[in-house]
Amino acid sequence: MKTDAYTPEAICKCMGIASFDDDPACTESAEAIRLLLMPSFHPEICITFMPDKVSVVCARAMIWRQFEPSPMLADRSEGGMQPATFAGLLGSMLPSVTSPDAVPGITIDGMPTQLLHFRAGALALKVGGNGGKKGDYSAFIAHAIAVSWDSISSAYCRNALAEAAEYVGKSLPRLPEPQRKPVVETVVLGLEEDRAQLMEALRRKYDGSQ
Repeated sequence: MKTDAYTPEAICKCMGIASFDDDPACTESAEAIRLLLMPSFHPEICITFMPDKVSVVCARAMIWRQFEPSPMLADRSEGGMQPATFAGLLGSMLPSVTSPDAVPGITIDGMPTQLLHFRAGALALKVGGNGGKKGDYSAFIAHAIAVSWDSISSAYCRNALAEAAEYVGKSLPRLPEPQRKPVVETVVLGLEEDRAQLMEALRRKYDGSQ
């Protein structure tokens, strides 16, 4: 995919998320942290933390390898979160982003990230870079992945998080995965506006919003 098309907004929409930085899940929460992980050799992951829960969305294949952004199959899992755990996450985040040691830009061998912090529905912080195995920023990424892994139950999402954790020097267990049901993929032809309307209608039907 062309690098100018590989944006956090496009990645999230490929995974069926309404928006990266204008998602009601974040803007309607009293406070939220959103972390987008883009491993060089594994599918993308979006993690959203709120004071009482965490949501994880994992692409089943690498969006980066598509010719252009298009809808992708994704695994989803949600779990509860204690306010103290969320507060601890915030506490480890703030020192790491005041002077982040992450390497900016897209890298061939690493894990670019984008981090958002929402407060009272407004975007309070936006920072990103390539998390390595050293430094405060990477330590926070590792902590956030571990908290997510502990909070959800989906073996698919937990294993995706375990793969991402290795990029920041964190080792997490792999779990046996249930056999997946067969999936039939459909190509939608037509004008872009008509295709967008149809895909939005399908998204609303199957995510339970209607």
